[in-house]
Amino acid sequence: MALDADLSRAAGLSDEGRLLPRARLGPLLRCLLLLLVLAVLLASAGTAWYVHRGVAQEALTHASDQQTDEVELVARLLAARVEQQQKVLLTLADAMPLSRLEDSQALGLALHEELPLVDWFDSVSVALADGRLMAYMRAGKDLPLDSLDANERELLRRTLAGGKPMVGTVLQTENDDLRLLFTAPLRTSAGEVMGVMAGGMRLSSQALLPPAAADGWTASRLMLVAPDGGIVAHSNPARWLGHVRDEAGLGLPFARMLQQQLPVQIRSASQTQGDYLYTLAGMPLPQWFLVRVTRLAAPPLWGAAGWGSAALLGAALIALLAASVMVLLAQPWMDLTARAAQMLQRHGPGGAPRLARMPALAHAWGEVAVLWRALHALSRQRDTLARRAARFQAQTVTILEEAPVAIVVTRHDRVELLGTQAAHMLGYAPQELQGYPIRQLCASDAEHRRLMERIHWEMRAYGQFDGEVCLMRKNGSPVWLRLQGRRVTSALRREAGAVAAVVWMVRDVTDQRAERTQPQWLAQHDALTQLPNRESLTLWLQHWLDERRKPLRDQAQPAPGEGGVLLFLDLDHFASVNDLAGHDAGDALLRHFARLLETMVRQPGMVARLGGDEFAVLLPDASVREGLAQADQLCQATSAWEASYQGQRFWLGVSIGMVVLDARQANIAAVLHAADMACYEAKRQGRGRVHQHSKALAENVAPD
Repeated sequence: MALDADLSRAAGLSDEGRLLPRARLGPLLRCLLLLLVLAVLLASAGTAWYVHRGVAQEALTHASDQQTDEVELVARLLAARVEQQQKVLLTLADAMPLSRLEDSQALGLALHEELPLVDWFDSVSVALADGRLMAYMRAGKDLPLDSLDANERELLRRTLAGGKPMVGTVLQTENDDLRLLFTAPLRTSAGEVMGVMAGGMRLSSQALLPPAAADGWTASRLMLVAPDGGIVAHSNPARWLGHVRDEAGLGLPFARMLQQQLPVQIRSASQTQGDYLYTLAGMPLPQWFLVRVTRLAAPPLWGAAGWGSAALLGAALIALLAASVMVLLAQPWMDLTARAAQMLQRHGPGGAPRLARMPALAHAWGEVAVLWRALHALSRQRDTLARRAARFQAQTVTILEEAPVAIVVTRHDRVELLGTQAAHMLGYAPQELQGYPIRQLCASDAEHRRLMERIHWEMRAYGQFDGEVCLMRKNGSPVWLRLQGRRVTSALRREAGAVAAVVWMVRDVTDQRAERTQPQWLAQHDALTQLPNRESLTLWLQHWLDERRKPLRDQAQPAPGEGGVLLFLDLDHFASVNDLAGHDAGDALLRHFARLLETMVRQPGMVARLGGDEFAVLLPDASVREGLAQADQLCQATSAWEASYQGQRFWLGVSIGMVVLDARQANIAAVLHAADMACYEAKRQGRGRVHQHSKALAENVAPD
């Protein structure tokens, strides 16, 4: 009966069989709808403003670049035109017969008949070095000398005083005629100034300036401005001979800026002032500025004609439509929420909901239907995973407690799991160190910092850590431990971006470190790698051969000894490490390579350093096949090892020579020599490989 009641409630029925009231639009959905409308409106307003600003800025930048290029081009063309006129006058000055300067009639004849380039100028005048005017003609006709304008006389006088060509503008007050005047000194072959020649041309804004550009968005004015602000030429004839302070968009600030641009250079610059964009470029020879002023009229954003208002109105309609659609789509969600609330009310904290017995929602579709079915599967999967996790936890604890070696797992600089042996080494119970920070096992903050830097460095350089560290027991006494650690990350945690755990194999080496201080140990071990040295390997090999020969002496016909392989290892390309990174880097790599060999060679095997980058591995009970397999593993591990030191990376290999040991042989030096020759043959064949060399041993070593 209780089960039927649960099924009825799950199906949406009350105890009497009536449908339960459906969930209404709750406060959360109402807030979401309101936030949706506000978000759409704000986003639309912000987008409209941002797009309008971007469009206006892009248009301004484009107009500024285009106007800058156009003004600079026009300025260069006008400057070239002025320079051409000056060159013509200089040519006339060079062709002027200086012998006729004192004779007005002869000078006039030369100007009319012998110098045809005079037609390039509206007016031509010639004066002597003492200031006397000798000729003055205009439009091809001679004029009285006293009719020359005082301003033109002053420009002639300044040219005589300076002795160099000049360009200036002259305004004739009787008819407001603005003229451009060029002057050139007349010199003898010795360089003495004999007089001055001037050529003038009447300025006309229609002829001097191109027509102003105008379109629907810009209205432009083009003008030539003198450094004092006077307008020399204007695209609007009504503004000719005016002043820039009276120009809309320029005014007094622009007039002050002109003074800062002196001396005049052909260099265009654009600026904005209010609704105007102006660009100026200099014309050095006449000391003028070419200025273009453009009125900016950007389209409105808000208001009846603004497209921003239209966008906001459209966004409001879209927001209302979206809210209506959201209410319709949220109906299954509200039903699902009501059913979830009923389920939570029926099952307390310790209850197990029977989701598999619940029927699917008939009117649900899309994501809600998928969610409803996923809840069934997730509930069953959760229970299954919980049982598996409990079993796995129990197995892990059992492994850590019963393992023959001490195991510790750390994460985030804290102890996550540890075995009984590791806890006893440190004088703790396993429960005490669960979640314990590693800092508490170090003598000081400085020791902890150095330990972490050392571990992190070796993890980055070699992918693992293998070294001896000093930690503190619970009673405060020091203990030396050999730590071999490697990062381990499950696929699930790796996808989630979790920090990798580090699994440590721990061994107490306090007694071994005390033994290393003894002279006998020091004499038989390498100081750099702490491995047995050549002498120790020789003694161990001799002892092993002696033990193997004892059974053979009692046989009538000696049989060859069984088992035993000697590997001779030489690192490939190791010399480049010392050459590129120094001997400190080489020593660090040798120490790590020694730890790598110790890790891969199991008891009763023996690893020794013979000297330099040469090592030996003795496998006393290995067959030929086992010896070759072990040698291949060492080659592959060394090739996969990416050595690193202070940011520099090195790829090393190893060549291995293998000798099969025979208990009947007694010459240890010959055995080592045969292994060395086999290693040399491996290097000669291309490095990074194994070569077996038993024939050389048979030829060079006599039986005992």
